[in-house]
Amino acid sequence: MAAQSFGFSDIISLAFFGVLIWFLHWLGSRPKKLRQPPASPAVAGDREFLIDHNPGGPLTERQAHKLFEDILQAAMRQKADVILIDALSGRPKVRLRLEGKFEELTGVGDEKSFWRLIAQARSCAGLPAAEASAPGGRGSFLRIYRRGHLRGAGCRVENGEISFAFQETSRKNRAVRFDLESFPAPGGESLKISLKPAMPVEDTRFGLGFAAAEEEKYIRAARLRSGIVLLTGPCNAGKSTATYRALALLRDQGRKIVTVEWPKEWKLDGVVQYDLGDRLGEYDHVAACLRRAVRLKPDVLMLQNIDWVNDDDAKAAIDFAAAGGLLITAIHVSGCAAGLASFLWRRSGKSRQDAVELLKIVVSPRRLFMVCMHCAEEVRVPAKILLDAGMSNPAVISGGSAVTWRGRGCPHCQNTGELGSIAVYEVMELTGEMKRFIENSNEWYRNQVDYLERQAWLHGMRTQRELALERVLAGDISLQQALLNTRKPHWLVEVQAARVRRAQGAK
Repeated sequence: MAAQSFGFSDIISLAFFGVLIWFLHWLGSRPKKLRQPPASPAVAGDREFLIDHNPGGPLTERQAHKLFEDILQAAMRQKADVILIDALSGRPKVRLRLEGKFEELTGVGDEKSFWRLIAQARSCAGLPAAEASAPGGRGSFLRIYRRGHLRGAGCRVENGEISFAFQETSRKNRAVRFDLESFPAPGGESLKISLKPAMPVEDTRFGLGFAAAEEEKYIRAARLRSGIVLLTGPCNAGKSTATYRALALLRDQGRKIVTVEWPKEWKLDGVVQYDLGDRLGEYDHVAACLRRAVRLKPDVLMLQNIDWVNDDDAKAAIDFAAAGGLLITAIHVSGCAAGLASFLWRRSGKSRQDAVELLKIVVSPRRLFMVCMHCAEEVRVPAKILLDAGMSNPAVISGGSAVTWRGRGCPHCQNTGELGSIAVYEVMELTGEMKRFIENSNEWYRNQVDYLERQAWLHGMRTQRELALERVLAGDISLQQALLNTRKPHWLVEVQAARVRRAQGAK
């Protein structure tokens, strides 16, 4: 019995040692992770480390483009003033000038990768592709530095003149100009790129999303002593925000302001605000508030929504404007042309000439969701899509495509790709030519809104679709957001093409 027990325990011991030997052998056969030697830092402190972009072969054109954009991005982050791309030491490399000293940023790899990087830089600057035997040339290109990222935004430099595909950038953006100079060198061709980030950027006073020219028209109309400023658009489009910003501006100039609202959305110190509350349906109460407001003899009367009151109360507000006051009001119709047609049809009656004389400007905002800045990614779309969408002259990069941005989705935006919002403001200024056109009953009727919109566009108005597409190129909103939330007039592409043909014929 003892012999039998001794044999069983011996077998268990042998099995345990066998498993242990196999486990030690398995640990020894695992591939060891080689410890990489520390890269020599190009810049001391928190600046970037030296990276060798030579993944076992020459860079493809796409890799060269990505490397060039990364170089520009690193130069902006490290606040360099000059980028040098050359092969003077026998090895192609990129150096940055930081505080007067040149520090190597990255290696390029073989000669083919070097020439592809040179070709990408020359293409961005608008220079023809030069072979190794014919280097040289000067050029410039622009980028928008938005929330810590560089992105192309429809900027051009032609004959030293800087032009934008849109008239303004937001307060969080700034334009960066890169001046490129190419010259022959022993290593083939060398590039010197100078950074000039302190370019003046056109800003807007309200910072709501107005284009600078449109905002100036709105402020000019709000400063008038008499007339009607009309805002149109659906709920939550941005009408109230633009209205209160104008009221605050007029209050600071010493104008006496009275408002009739339901409910009171903002509280403005120094402004008399009547809140109708739940008594909007009581027409006698609305009329009493309007009479009380007019009796105070204000310089500016704000009636929150003129299409939510009856005809008598609306006529009393319009009569206030006709008597020499400024009326700011809103209606719930999308688009300047549709809003103007609705106002003239419902409120003017047979005296359309008088109503047109009172109307100074029509503003139609549209609220759009912005691309999340934490997960924004570049998307290249064919330029034909932007042309078909209604943009006359999109900024095109190599390959006939345009750069747009969209959100990939992250925890910051709850995987929607959208964070924050911005509004585009369509502005129709009723100048002398537009007034004469509207007063001519033989040319325009209330059911011909598209015809009215087309005439306004010919007189300088930019549609919501055009303004939204400019925001797409600026990287503020996605292309899908612009196409889904704005309407393209069916006449827009045809008229834009005719205008381009006339411009080309004049040259």
